[in-house]
Amino acid sequence: MALSALTYLAPVRRYVQPPRRDYERLEEALALAEAGRGADAVTAVLAHFFPDRALPDLTRQAFSFTQGSSRVSTRIEGDELLVVVPLVRLPTGGAAIAALRHVLTKISGTGQLHQPHLVGDELRLEYRDPLSRMHPAKLVEVLSRMATEADSTNDWLMGQFGATALERAPGDALDANELERSQALWQLHWREVEELLKQSRRQQSLFLLNELTSYATQRVLFALPLIGVLALRLEEAASGFNDGEEEPLKRVAVLAKCVREMKAVSPDELARCLVHAEYAISPRSEGTPAMLSRFLGPGPYREQIDQRRGSGQTLDATMALAATYYYLLTQSTWPDDVVAALQDGLAAASERPWREAATILFEHAATVVERFGGDDDDDDDDDDAEGGDDA
Repeated sequence: MALSALTYLAPVRRYVQPPRRDYERLEEALALAEAGRGADAVTAVLAHFFPDRALPDLTRQAFSFTQGSSRVSTRIEGDELLVVVPLVRLPTGGAAIAALRHVLTKISGTGQLHQPHLVGDELRLEYRDPLSRMHPAKLVEVLSRMATEADSTNDWLMGQFGATALERAPGDALDANELERSQALWQLHWREVEELLKQSRRQQSLFLLNELTSYATQRVLFALPLIGVLALRLEEAASGFNDGEEEPLKRVAVLAKCVREMKAVSPDELARCLVHAEYAISPRSEGTPAMLSRFLGPGPYREQIDQRRGSGQTLDATMALAATYYYLLTQSTWPDDVVAALQDGLAAASERPWREAATILFEHAATVVERFGGDDDDDDDDDDAEGGDDA
């Protein structure tokens, strides 16, 4: 029987409001670097990211923080800045060679600020720079990207090559109720995606395929604190089925294979890949009022959705709005009232027939924009610089 509605289940993943960054300290760091005070500039950059934490004298004590499963350490050695993220201890024999080959091809690159560094059998990511050449923008990039890359790389090296973790941050384990809810949500989600994929094949609608491939990943990432090899497998599959430049039939085939594999995941395997991890630096960008207006407010995208509502393509309209809501919740951080509003919209449309759900979400999106949307000159400037959304 064809799927007749989407079901919203409350997320298991904890939504932790990240601290607001102190951009005055970042401006201060730029001024200090220009004045040749590299060590003070480093401290100011850290204060930008961690305005509520006391910072040590980095020449005497390293400053450390947790980013997912990674532990990041920043210190000053002599006249150099050093940022280190331990990865793994390599296995012996051919597996070590294969692991190093993966590291060199996937996470090492010319011009990249951080690079893999091998000490004995211990692999880590490292950024080292003389304080005289240290620019705050470099450190911002390193702190924002290096730990996130390490967080995914160490899981892959452990799962694929038998490496062992170094200084891995354990995170908080899910309790029995959370694990039960996660299993139910996981199975429900992939059953829905499977039925929607059948519908997409029947309709041969590129619009529906695009919305479905977004929904397939964003809904899971919103709802579950997914980590480890399972998260990486989903990310790898998504790079194929979410690629708008790829042939639709190939995207459908990749998504169908992903659905089969994800439905076959055992409760124990899923449980091993669920952890409430701590992210001292949010891996998500800060959402803006302009972003809400751009995605949900008046414009070409909303007009497309309204046209589909009016022409009886209510499944397409519902999927577009649901996928957009999940995308916004997953990819950006928002004030608590915006998060609650987006979840309320999804809950209101849950288990409602396509026509009714499309109307609920369409009207709800307008209220979200009215309450929280707006213009953002910086966003407009960025769009102009990059050619805009339609480029």
